[in-house]
Amino acid sequence: MNDKPAYENVILDHYRKEAELFQADASSTMRDQITRGREVDAILSTLAYLEQNGSRKLRLLDIGCGNGYLLEQIRQRHADMELMGLEYTPELVEIARQRGVEGCEIVQGDVRDMPFENASFDIIVTERCIINVMDQQDQAKSIAEVARILRQGGHYICIEAFTDGLENLNAARGELGLEPNDMPYHNLWFDKGWFLDVIKAHFDVASLPSETDPAYVPFNFLSSHYFMSRVVYPAVTRADIVYNSHFVSFFSFLEPRGNYCAIQFWLLQRK
Repeated sequence: MNDKPAYENVILDHYRKEAELFQADASSTMRDQITRGREVDAILSTLAYLEQNGSRKLRLLDIGCGNGYLLEQIRQRHADMELMGLEYTPELVEIARQRGVEGCEIVQGDVRDMPFENASFDIIVTERCIINVMDQQDQAKSIAEVARILRQGGHYICIEAFTDGLENLNAARGELGLEPNDMPYHNLWFDKGWFLDVIKAHFDVASLPSETDPAYVPFNFLSSHYFMSRVVYPAVTRADIVYNSHFVSFFSFLEPRGNYCAIQFWLLQRK
């Protein structure tokens, strides 16, 4: 892109700091260990389901792959899957390449204009990636780019953040006398109605396994964790939110209920 929006410098500055501070650590871009673990588990269980029900060797692209942690986890469980990562921040590209995930190329590029041919991949993953594109029109273009490089019938594992989860969370916090949580300065979270309108030109919401299947991931897979960690914990302690506390970890067995987390899981299928 020739014309660089002002938000690009915000994104690059933020993720350069992430690269400097956290290098190849799993906490890069996500300090909450339960959230990171459940995101990875959701992706891995979905990949196992798709691989089991497919008849071909699958080619996967992780867009916004960061330091390559997710790709490493995928490789450990899917030795034959073709993997590739795309990352915008040069410093994170270098760390991801140094990780040395076998048979996995890491490419520097922009989700708004990706350097791949049409229908190049069977599966695409974004893990809190397109919310970094801080303009709604550019976000819509990014989603269209995902569709362009995904083959017909291919799957898009979309883990992004939505404003309805934040609104519900803040309503619950308000009932307990807590100040609202804010969207991070380097994000633009999706409005649910806007998202559903944008994807309908390119994707269907894919069929998931039944709720009794180990591969089942509900859209609100983090809701109970966020209710405990962002509502109950600060209400009980009258202190700021603390990541990875014993209190919150103890209640991590709770099944997802309600819609109290901005981060949501969507499995989409290319039309």
